[in-house]
Amino acid sequence: MPTPPIHRETVCGEALFILQSLRENGRLGRSNKLADVKAALEPSVSLEFDSYYLFLRKYHYIALDPREAQLRLTELGEKAVDSGQQDKLTQEVEEFFAEQLGLEDPAAVLAEEMRELSSRLPPPPPASTLEDSDAKRSTEPPALPRARPSGAFAVEPSVAVPPPVASVRTDAPPAQTQVPAVAASAPMPPSASAPPPAVPSTPAPKAAEVLDQRYQKLDPIGAGPLGTTSKGRFTALGLDICVKELKDIFGYFSFLQRGEVLKRLKRELCAQAQVRHPGIVQVLDQNTETSRPYYVLELLQGNLKHELDEGGGKGVPVAFAQRCFLQLAYALRAAHAVGLTHHNLKPENVLFDLHGNAKLGDFGLSRVVEQDASKGLPQVFVGAGGMVYLAPELLQPHRAKEAGPASDVYGLGILLYEMLTGQIPGRRSPLPSEVNPEAPAGLDAIFDKMTQDKVEQRYPDLDAMLEDFYKAFPEAPFLTKGDLILSSEPR
Repeated sequence: MPTPPIHRETVCGEALFILQSLRENGRLGRSNKLADVKAALEPSVSLEFDSYYLFLRKYHYIALDPREAQLRLTELGEKAVDSGQQDKLTQEVEEFFAEQLGLEDPAAVLAEEMRELSSRLPPPPPASTLEDSDAKRSTEPPALPRARPSGAFAVEPSVAVPPPVASVRTDAPPAQTQVPAVAASAPMPPSASAPPPAVPSTPAPKAAEVLDQRYQKLDPIGAGPLGTTSKGRFTALGLDICVKELKDIFGYFSFLQRGEVLKRLKRELCAQAQVRHPGIVQVLDQNTETSRPYYVLELLQGNLKHELDEGGGKGVPVAFAQRCFLQLAYALRAAHAVGLTHHNLKPENVLFDLHGNAKLGDFGLSRVVEQDASKGLPQVFVGAGGMVYLAPELLQPHRAKEAGPASDVYGLGILLYEMLTGQIPGRRSPLPSEVNPEAPAGLDAIFDKMTQDKVEQRYPDLDAMLEDFYKAFPEAPFLTKGDLILSSEPR
């Protein structure tokens, strides 16, 4: 088992050191502002100061005055400094810093130790009957040392060795025949004095990481500019889930900005969780209080980017594109009805269930990293690939007040064109039916109005767009407005 990169005693000691420093600063009248404490103590601790801060906050050893950003010890923190409380602190350190300490599942560790022990034991003797042993004692010559050249066991050519006797008949006369010699090249079992052959041990399967004693994090699915996505399991129900961990997002911000980013993230996740609709990815849980914040979603199968890649630059089948377009339109319409906009539409955020129905995820993620001069947050564009789907008003340094439902109408129009043609439209691009003869001409005018640069020339919302959509198809192949078509055929 690899040596842990850091010992728990070290982490415990450094956590107490931070608490002692805070108390000493308070007694001497020195600043306990979060930024000052971080700058002073981070060079003296083994892990990132942020991790210690989150640990001490989570277990209520310290508190933060939100008005002056001053840290102070709680009653529990004072007791920890006075008494050490090593047992309690050690248990909490093991729980919070399990990954950094390299702690593994006890069952996996025991299995690995048993394998190592078994590999050092000599192989068991061959099974034989009592009569075999008596016969061997009467016929075998004295044991001679055997050589082991080049990893193979062999004997000298002049030595005659009896083959193993399978069985002895008690009613047969004593054997009088001479025992034939064994060729020198024949492999023989190792002698008791020779070391046993190396037995390759199968490495123990890596234990699944457990999050908050409820979820198992299993195989990775993908990674983006802000974090990683993994398949997981909700252990209480045996339910497959998706776990998204936001780790790299904090590389864009300072320590003091982290709290604002996490507050925004939690707000957006809670808002998406309130919208229950067949076209919106369901948010099941979140925890933004850990050193690596994560949230839990329903597990889906692939995304629109994969479908477009499979199309080889020609888009997706027209019938599939139209159904997907309607499902996304109704999902956005439901979100807009409760005041939730997306503003980050792109193929990676359009996911599919087992039946090929489109679901929209990652609502408001762009607002999590949105610029705010009053809080000192810089502007961060999350992945340049999504900018072609952003309405012009969303690209302004300070998001315009008119950025609302019409901005999502624009992004959905760009997605419609890409699904029908496999291309991203430009200012002078041909209409969808001119690129793809199978695309209905009735969608041309709708696409054109959805993607106007000026907000006042665009559809103000999805309701207005849907009115024109159903007028363009009077034969009602998509039923009537308000009817959402879902597929029930497995993909």
